[in-house]
Amino acid sequence: MRSPLPLYAALTTLLSATALRAQTADQARLMFTVGLGQSSGGGTLWKIGRQPFLTNAATDTLALSRSFRRSLDVVLSGTYFPGDHLGFNVEAQLLGLATEDDCRIVETQGSRDTQDLCRTIGRAQHGGASAALSGGLVYRIASRQPLHPYGRINAGLLITQESFVKTSGTVVASTGEPAQLTLYEDRNPSTVQPYLSFGGGVVAVIGKGYQLRFELRDNWVRVPKVDRATDIQGVKPPTSTVGKHLLTATLGFDVVLERKRGRRY
Repeated sequence: MRSPLPLYAALTTLLSATALRAQTADQARLMFTVGLGQSSGGGTLWKIGRQPFLTNAATDTLALSRSFRRSLDVVLSGTYFPGDHLGFNVEAQLLGLATEDDCRIVETQGSRDTQDLCRTIGRAQHGGASAALSGGLVYRIASRQPLHPYGRINAGLLITQESFVKTSGTVVASTGEPAQLTLYEDRNPSTVQPYLSFGGGVVAVIGKGYQLRFELRDNWVRVPKVDRATDIQGVKPPTSTVGKHLLTATLGFDVVLERKRGRRY
C-alpha cells in the first residue's frame, strides 16, 4: 500500500498558501505628513534689455534680468482615505520662490555709480518664501503593499510678501559711505494668486503607524514680472503677472493616525 505522507504534505502546502493569500497588510486611512524638499525650475522671470540710469553727468544704460534659483520647500499635510484608492488632502506648503538678479552695462559714460550699482545688483539674491494653501485628491494603487505608488492634484492660493519686482543695489555716497539705490520700486509686494500642483510618488511602509514617501511635483504659480523699462530710476515699472512651473522633489514622513487592519486568517 502506498504511503499517504506525500498526499498529506501536498494538502498542508496548499492550505498554507491559501492562508497566506487570505492575509493582507494593514492599510493607512488617516495620516499626517511632514515633508522637506527642494524646488527648481521656473527659468527667467523677466528681462529688460535697455534700462536708462541717470547719473550726475549723463544717462547710462543697463541690461537687467531676474531668474528663479533652487530653494527649500516644506510641506505639512493631512490626508484621509475613506476607501482603498481615492483620498482627500489638505496642505500648507512653504514653497521656495527664490530668485537671483543679473546686470550688465550696455552703455556708460564711465560713471562710478553705474559700475557699483550694476555689480551689486548682479550679486543680489532674494528669498521669495511663499505659502501655498490648497486642497485636493490623492489616488493610490496597491495600498496594502509595503511599497505602493500614488498620484495627486491640488488647487488653492499662493500668498507671498516678497517682491518679484523691486530691484536695488549699492553705490558710494558723497560722504564715502555705501548707500542703497533703488532702480525699480515696489511699495506693495504682497500678492494672493491661484495655485495648482500635479504630482506623484511612492510610499514605503516602515512600521505600524509610520511611512516614508518620495514625491515629484509640478507647481504652477502666478507671480508679478516687470514688463518694460522706466524713464528714470526709483519708480515702480509697468508690471503684469505670468504663470510659471516650478518642480519640487520632496521626502516626507507620515504618521498614520488611523488604519484599517488587514485580514489575519
